Amino acid sequence: MSVEQIIIPGIVKNGLVVPQGGSPLPEGVHVNIVIAPSLLSPAERAEFAGWERASDEAWAHIDQWEREEQL
Repeated sequence: MSVEQIIIPGIVKNGLVVPQGGSPLPEGVHVNIVIAPSLLSPAERAEFAGWERASDEAWAHIDQWEREEQL
């Protein structure tokens, strides 16, 4: 089965992503949200970088805990 990637632009309003251009989405469809880095302010880029670092640190802790459980 071949799955084609479809890109539908959208905008965030009141914390929800609203598709633009009149492209209806079927109820229950799974989507990925990709934010174009060029559209982010320096402060927003720094915030996302902080989230990424926190995520990396969290995974490192999980890996460490798993290693300790195996001992």
